[in-house]
Order: sequence, then C-alpha cells, then structure tokens
Amino acid sequence: MNKSVFTWPGYEQDDLAHHRIIAYLTMDIQKSPAWTAELLQNIHAAMSGTLPFWERPGNAYCLYIYPDHVEIEDDYSDATEQKVRIPIETFLAAVIAWQQMIAAECKSNKK
Repeated sequence: MNKSVFTWPGYEQDDLAHHRIIAYLTMDIQKSPAWTAELLQNIHAAMSGTLPFWERPGNAYCLYIYPDHVEIEDDYSDATEQKVRIPIETFLAAVIAWQQMIAAECKSNKK
C-alpha cells in the first residue's frame, strides 16, 4: 500500500468501525480488483434483497453482509466484542473508494 492514508467520503477518524473497515479491506480484500468487484456485487445483491445474506471468510476477518448492515468479525482477537456492526451504506462507500484507489494505483503504475 502506498504511504497515503485510505479514507472515503464520510470517514471518521475516531470511529472504531471505520478502522475495522480499513483493516478488513487491507488484509482480506487487498488490492485485488476481482475481489473488490465480487464484494461490490454481493453488497448490491444484499441491498436489493436478491441475496438475503452473504459470508466471506478471509485471512484475518470474516465478513457477513445483510440487507441493512455488515458485520466484520476479527478471527484472531481475544476481545469479547469481536464483531463490529456497520451500516451497509457506510461499508459500500468505503468499498467504492477502495475500488477507485486500486484503479488509480494501477493506472499510475502503468505510466
């Protein structure tokens, strides 16, 4: 990842859920355009009601997508509160920004 800090419209530095989103995208989605596209497809399917639920186990987290929220569970934490519940609109905005960041980095690397 480059030296810049990843954020998105609506990002709040003091929101622990926003930190979990960044950690999830960084560790489990990484800079994979295919994984990001799959994630967006399933978010939209859940939001539309086409998909009632979707789960994606990853390297460090497990993601659960529901029509109105997502939950990101830390697979390796000893803390009692491992799942973080996030409004789906917030998560969607972050994933769209992640996709844009990946695309911009790919484009600049081709120069």
